[in-house]
Amino acid sequence: MDEIWYKLLDRITFFTRLERQILSGKKTATIRDKSESHYYTGQVVEAFTHEDERKICILEIIDVENVEFEKLCRKHAKAENLPFVFMLKWLLRKIYPTESSLCFISFKVVG
Repeated sequence: MDEIWYKLLDRITFFTRLERQILSGKKTATIRDKSESHYYTGQVVEAFTHEDERKICILEIIDVENVEFEKLCRKHAKAENLPFVFMLKWLLRKIYPTESSLCFISFKVVG
């Protein structure tokens, strides 16, 4: 029964280098563009590595918040396990070079 239920879960992917941070609870959020803003509070999703589609864990979405790039702050950087906001903005510009409206997705590991 559990196996069937898990197959019905939505998915989210992360770069492989982030796996340990997620599993340890140091990374508690991700920032995505509009194409990945369909997640909702209370949703349970399977997390996979982006590069090789390897399952990392099961996550529960805690909160979903729209945020403008210019309004990113220490709270967002800390949840992404980054020490400074400028680092977060630099990384996001590499992934989303022109995006001004983003989606801040908070989560916790549940399985």
